[in-house]
Amino acid sequence: MLLQEKINSTNFSNNEQIVVNFIEQNQESINNYSTTQIAKETYTSPSVLIRIAKKLGFNGWLELKNTYVEELTYLHKHFKSIDANIPFSRNDSLISISNKLGQLKIESIQDTLSLVDSKNLLQAIKLLDQSKKIGVFGLSNIIFQAEEFVHKMRHIGSKAETFPIQNTMFQEAAMMDSNCCAIFISYSGESDPLFTVTDILKQNHVPIIAITSIGDNRLSNIADVSLRVTTREHSYTKIAGFSSLESISLILDVLYSGYFAQHFDENYDFKIELSKKTEFRNIDNHIIQDN
Repeated sequence: MLLQEKINSTNFSNNEQIVVNFIEQNQESINNYSTTQIAKETYTSPSVLIRIAKKLGFNGWLELKNTYVEELTYLHKHFKSIDANIPFSRNDSLISISNKLGQLKIESIQDTLSLVDSKNLLQAIKLLDQSKKIGVFGLSNIIFQAEEFVHKMRHIGSKAETFPIQNTMFQEAAMMDSNCCAIFISYSGESDPLFTVTDILKQNHVPIIAITSIGDNRLSNIADVSLRVTTREHSYTKIAGFSSLESISLILDVLYSGYFAQHFDENYDFKIELSKKTEFRNIDNHIIQDN
């Protein structure tokens, strides 16, 4: 849930609501206001801002303000000329649709890169590097993204798995321990079947990496580290998950590449030798051919 959505769904007292209204009406400049200034402008007291922050799960006004401004900054960047939910219309030509989808994917990648937190990314890669086994969990079409990541990881010798059958997820999670690592991919971060798995993993002290949307959700709250994906699509009123899937794919590729780079020469040699032993085909295209 985005902070703005959380604000709109929270019950505030009359004085608190006056301050909330002031914050929403002064979004562009709210970063410049102190608690004393807001209290003066709204004829309330600084303690009202503290109560608002506490109700929203923050320690104080500064923490709330920083999160609020960060969210606003993100939402106002990118996607100015294209709708991630309905990127084309019934009247568009195939060329127009092609161009709009291409632009949507470019915007999604740029948006994702703006969300990359180097500290969280390094922590996630460290967890992968220390793990004897990596389990990748997701539902529905997310499994295809997970399978591609697992394919890459296994081709450099990593013991990675994903589980397309739901019951298998529960059994495999029960066999993982603190020497393993789990990656959960969920755009909403609220997919119920996944939390049966996370409960099992938490009991076994398995570290969890979440790949999910921005804002507050159940998955990010229980994960050891969260990597955020572009968050522009609605739950139901979209043509397809063009934007979120592009973003998830990029995050998984960055995770794989970061893991690869930890032992670059060893992983590269392993992959090349594996390819030489298993890939046999005649290629006439000189661009594709290896010398």
